[in-house]
Amino acid sequence: MAAATPDRLHLLGIRHHGPGSARAVLSALDAADPAVVLIEGPPDADELMAFAASPAMVPPIALLVHAQDDPANASFFPFAAFSPEWQAIRWALRKQRPVRFIDLPASHRLAERAKPKQAEHGDSEAAPENAGALAQAEPEIINPELAKIRRDPLAYLSTLAGYDDSEAWWNAIVEQGTHGPEIFAALEAAIGALRETIDPLPYQPADEAQRELRREAHMRLAIAAALAEQGGPVAVVCGAWHVPALRRKVPLKDDRALLKGLPQIKVTATWVPWTETRLAAGSGYGAGVISPGWYAHLWQGQHDEAAALDATGFTTRWQALVADLLRRNGRPASTASVIEASRLAITLAALRDVALPGLAEMREASLATLCEGEIAPFRLIEQQLIIGQRVGEIDDSVPQMPLAADLARWQRKLKLKPEALDSDIALDLRSEAGLAKSQLLHRLALIQVPWGRLQGSGQSRGTFRENWRLRWEPEFSVRLVEALVHGTTVAQAAGNAAVINAQTATSLNTVAAIVRGCLEAGLTQAAETTIALLQQRSAATSDVADLTEAVPPLAEILRYGTARELPTEALRLLVISLVEAICAGLVYACRNLQADVAAELRGRLARLDVAIGLIEDSGLRDGWRRALASLATDASAHPLLKGLASRALYDQGNVPPEQTALVLSRALSHSVPTLEAGDWLDGFLGQSGQVLLHDHALRRIIDGWLAAIDGEAFNNLLPVLRRAFASFDRSERRRLLDELARQRPLVMSTTADATPLQPLAPLPAGAAGFDAALPLLLTILGVDRPMKDATP
Repeated sequence: MAAATPDRLHLLGIRHHGPGSARAVLSALDAADPAVVLIEGPPDADELMAFAASPAMVPPIALLVHAQDDPANASFFPFAAFSPEWQAIRWALRKQRPVRFIDLPASHRLAERAKPKQAEHGDSEAAPENAGALAQAEPEIINPELAKIRRDPLAYLSTLAGYDDSEAWWNAIVEQGTHGPEIFAALEAAIGALRETIDPLPYQPADEAQRELRREAHMRLAIAAALAEQGGPVAVVCGAWHVPALRRKVPLKDDRALLKGLPQIKVTATWVPWTETRLAAGSGYGAGVISPGWYAHLWQGQHDEAAALDATGFTTRWQALVADLLRRNGRPASTASVIEASRLAITLAALRDVALPGLAEMREASLATLCEGEIAPFRLIEQQLIIGQRVGEIDDSVPQMPLAADLARWQRKLKLKPEALDSDIALDLRSEAGLAKSQLLHRLALIQVPWGRLQGSGQSRGTFRENWRLRWEPEFSVRLVEALVHGTTVAQAAGNAAVINAQTATSLNTVAAIVRGCLEAGLTQAAETTIALLQQRSAATSDVADLTEAVPPLAEILRYGTARELPTEALRLLVISLVEAICAGLVYACRNLQADVAAELRGRLARLDVAIGLIEDSGLRDGWRRALASLATDASAHPLLKGLASRALYDQGNVPPEQTALVLSRALSHSVPTLEAGDWLDGFLGQSGQVLLHDHALRRIIDGWLAAIDGEAFNNLLPVLRRAFASFDRSERRRLLDELARQRPLVMSTTADATPLQPLAPLPAGAAGFDAALPLLLTILGVDRPMKDATP
């Protein structure tokens, strides 16, 4: 191995994201003036580093490296403006020095991830001669305390320094200070002492330890090659944890043997936008920091020499940002409060013997003055300023995947900028721009890139307006790569993906949702193909429950989709055929069902009934009414569904109140088992108590039925009743109680011209046995006087 003399090799151990670390790296690079700069990162992306010099590359951004044959097998390598690696890359490019990544290539790491898991006692990947080198990576027992130190060595060092908060300790000594190269020697000594203590001991799983050994071996080999190639200094920017291992004297042959035979796959790399939210440790990013937005402010204040900010200027600028955010969200924040918050933060820093107010001091000052001690507005500050909501930008010259490039063109054309925070937009589909934006968002949804989520259409019922909530996530870049198999433009990929997904869907409602997506996305050809596919599938199925889910989304499109160009006739014929198939098999589908199945089908039929009401086809509605009438009188149908059918007929005005009252009284008669009667009532009442508020006859029958139930039966029935009445809102319940308090005896007219559903027709007055049965009927109905003497 080439001599790694201290004056030639400069190991700069850093935290991966931190303004103080970045500033120290720049100071060390200026002092050492290295001939080559090596950086911990994927060598597969070396060719992309040149783009970092472009002013159009605005962090946070990330390198995306993925397997060519499996885009989902991917890794991100994020960079912020304050990342030491990013600043080192830009320094090298600015000085025209060679710069390259030296970590274990992603082609090996992704290949390892793609491999099926080996059996517990399978062969080792390492060659036999490496057994000694890997012995320490295969412990039988993992020490949890040592593993905790390995995961967060800064937390352990901060404890030794007397700090309870490792973030506060690190910020105080590194990120908020101004350091030269000496900081790296101090960190190397501290981390070296830690590793000397725990490395020989079992503290991590064998596969993780093996991976770390290989990474460090690859970096040592890259450093040795750079020292051999260059006569001048070599600077290495890497995680501080790796510095002792890279400083260690290891024979080259041992490192080469450790890397021999590693699996490898073809990979592709590019730059993609990243977000401050995803830089945060709370997002699950292992190398994340707690406060990316605060670090960005700290970096700007430290690095912007033109600003020449002292503690007062730095503090005031932050508190002014807080005040501006509060004002934009409707909360008053005066200039006097900003001044007071700045003074308080500076005073707190002085009391705590800190040269510059840190995040803790800024938080306390903002909370006490600008937020007046209220937590709710402070949560907004944490989300949008301390964590941050920025989304990075990529230079147009960066080679992008075709789909990503096409999406970027549409984003510029439609002026839809990706942001990492929720933003609401209202689209008028009658305008060309509004319709184009809607179609783009719907197309992205078809390729599993839910940049926008539809929130509803407000008062317009979807005819001309859509409300969207937008939020960009970095993972969408991977989704775009995955969708490349379907096409190279958003429109092409969305159409092809829709057709393929419809062909492989296992349920009709899924196909119907895809049809709706194609129509809303303006994909005419894909819509026609999926409509034909849905037509074929519906004709071949006997699953009525599946059919009921397919109709509502299509009926809404047919009724309210007038702002779009639709294959109206094909869609209308499809809906008619679906409803006809449902009507033909409805009664049979509702027989002999378990309670949970009946409850699920009740919800589907209720939605279907509303959807059919949207379709302007009298023949179709008549067929649906006949199907409901058959269901309401079928002896084998589940009572929950029979009650629903009776209510639907009543709401549509197809059955007069007198006949509905008769049906209700029979369904709740003493001859019907109590639980069965309760299910029927649950189905009849549905989700609203309005029918009981406005129909006195129905209300009186239900009241009488409840009053006549004995105690034991009532206790058994109580859960069903509570379920039936639970959907009533508070005002409905209060009005219902008032109505019951004023309730008068029920009167049923015998003169109304009722044509009840067969076979529920009542016996006409004067028929044989009618007079004998009348007293019992009056008792059941709760009427204590003969009808001829009753008054309304």
